[in-house]
Amino acid sequence: MKTSQDQSPNSTSADQQPESSGIDKMFSHTLSELIVEKKDRQADILLDQLISWLHGDKPEVRNEAVGYLTDTLELLIAHREWQRIEKLLPAVAQAISIASEDDDTVWQVITALSIFAAYQIEIGRYAPARKALLIFGGPKALTVASAEIRNQAEQLISDLATKPLMELLLIEYLYDKNKGEDAGRLLVLFGKTAADFLIASQSLQQSRSKPDALLKLFENIGPVAESSLGALLYRTTDWYLLRNSIKLLGELGSPSCFADITSLLDHDDLRVKGEVLRAASKIEAKGKKDFFLKALRSVPRQLKEPVVALLGDIPDSSLVAPLADLLDEAAYARNKAGYQLRTTICKTLGKIGSVKAIPTLKKVLADTADSEKERGGAREKLVQAAEQAIQYINHGGKHKAHRATAAALNVPLKNNPVAARETSIVQIAMAGDQARATSQLFDLIVECVHNRDFYNAERLRERFNEINPNALTEIIQSAELIEQEKNGVQVRGYLEIWSNLLRELTAEEFSAIYHELENRDLQADEILVHQGDKNDELFFINHGMIKTFYQKNGRKVYVKSLAGGDLAGENFFDASVWTISMAAQTESKISILKRSSFSRWQEAFPGLEAKLRAFYNRSNDVQDLLLRKGLNRRAFERYQLARKIEFQIINNLGNSMGQRFKGRLSDISRGGLAMKFHLSQKKHIRVLFGRKLHISIPVAGKPPELNVYGVVLSINPIEEDGNEYKLHFVFDAPMEQEALQQVLG
Repeated sequence: MKTSQDQSPNSTSADQQPESSGIDKMFSHTLSELIVEKKDRQADILLDQLISWLHGDKPEVRNEAVGYLTDTLELLIAHREWQRIEKLLPAVAQAISIASEDDDTVWQVITALSIFAAYQIEIGRYAPARKALLIFGGPKALTVASAEIRNQAEQLISDLATKPLMELLLIEYLYDKNKGEDAGRLLVLFGKTAADFLIASQSLQQSRSKPDALLKLFENIGPVAESSLGALLYRTTDWYLLRNSIKLLGELGSPSCFADITSLLDHDDLRVKGEVLRAASKIEAKGKKDFFLKALRSVPRQLKEPVVALLGDIPDSSLVAPLADLLDEAAYARNKAGYQLRTTICKTLGKIGSVKAIPTLKKVLADTADSEKERGGAREKLVQAAEQAIQYINHGGKHKAHRATAAALNVPLKNNPVAARETSIVQIAMAGDQARATSQLFDLIVECVHNRDFYNAERLRERFNEINPNALTEIIQSAELIEQEKNGVQVRGYLEIWSNLLRELTAEEFSAIYHELENRDLQADEILVHQGDKNDELFFINHGMIKTFYQKNGRKVYVKSLAGGDLAGENFFDASVWTISMAAQTESKISILKRSSFSRWQEAFPGLEAKLRAFYNRSNDVQDLLLRKGLNRRAFERYQLARKIEFQIINNLGNSMGQRFKGRLSDISRGGLAMKFHLSQKKHIRVLFGRKLHISIPVAGKPPELNVYGVVLSINPIEEDGNEYKLHFVFDAPMEQEALQQVLG
């Protein structure tokens, strides 16, 4: 059928439903003739008609128009009408949307688009090629199509992304001002294939002089580039590229890359270390707290303060103890940097919001009161930070109520079903209704446990430290509920196990101890402490059996088994090495109280140590049992002897240091001795414990004194409130019998 240039090539209007008989053949035949005869205006009118059908109101019209479009694409490809295909690209996207569930039709359209894109790439026209590929390869493409079609579409794009093409695109992106932008955008569309290509050694060499341009590609590729970026961390030595790759991974925020990032904390470059810390702080990963605790111990001085500040974003009360230890260390630096670090620590303790931090913060105020003339401005900032942190903890953040949004309260909103209720509970506490907030928080934890949502249950339990740290019943019962539901084991209640200790202490004193405890699970036969250790922790046995024993002549001598409700801690109250070993007899659960953590509560509860010591002495009878059973652990016989002696601390090089102290010999053996001496300040006990000493013992003969060397094993007060102590000392090597006889006379 011939059509003149002055009349419409097809008389069917957009509002009319095209009849299936004859129209398809007529449409394709007419369009083909118009193209052959180069009647461009009429051909374009016909294509416009097709576009209007695809956007029509009637579904049946649109569906038939999709069929016409597939035929048209094949026709245009056959006639190499690339410009007309480019004009039709929006209509092609509409057609795929209409026929999304018709795999055959969708596949025909995708195939045509890939042919068009391949040709455009061949002639260097990257923008239209990318536009065509985005129709079936973009992030929101083919969402309704079948999995098979999506896989085939991915394969088509993968087939296009050949190494020679990506090499060309990378070079043009980096160095061609005219084609660079389009080349880069097309390269990005190849997604993970491109990301893997970019970390190849040749690609890194090519882009060495333009690291920012390379990083921009990774940024635009997005999350699918994550694994490639992780691999890049191990392939480049360029600090700038490394640092910014870490930064990108941190912004992606996936837990899967946390290990790759944090492994670079030991990198030599300070700038890389700093970026590792910032990136890790943005990722919610299981090992996040442990990583930052490691960083707190290992990073150089310049990065201590940033680590401390980032710890404030982890609402975990177990962070109080290491921060308090660092605060004590920083107190020795009476300079601007020292004050600044202490100020940041106080602010972080306030953000964590745990009542465990109050003694430490009060100690800061007491210490600064004694140094009013030092560092005026810095000192004032430190005092202000400590006071504000105490106020925040004591009042549940009440003075910050105007900022009590979920984000400000450290509530993880992303895909978290309990976020809204959690925010409401914290706001209730901040408004002053502590009892209602406690009740609702416990109910929410119970609900999470029943839903086996242990992540939120355990996280919510930490909220008690901010809302009501003295709600011991709810805190302990929620822990037991989580444990029972996770492991399916009914355990004896914590409050029941420690009921005797609860009767000895006030609720506030028991709360102070409880919040300092660290829990630990032991497997059968796992060693808890070795004979001879200087461990100064107090062990609370919650469940299971712990056996005590000691080594003598190469064999183990059993003493006793400890069970739930028993305490053990030979070096907790008095400076001493352990004279026994302890190991789990069965699977056991214990709680550990560190001496350094306990000491921070001395000012708040001055009678607490005496009460705890009295309870320990009544409940732990291991030493009495050794005496009653006649279990002698000494390798050498001891001899009672009273004689004045002198001793002096020696350093690691064996040289004497400091003043000479006087003492009185109490007993001696070939292996060591015991002596009594006066010490004015109790805090110096643990300074002497474990130190090497040089002791001079007067003897008859020449020379008139015997010099012995060894280590302090224990220091115990002779009277609870006095300044007289008994020191036990072991020689570096057993004394010869002849020398001992010389001492004994």
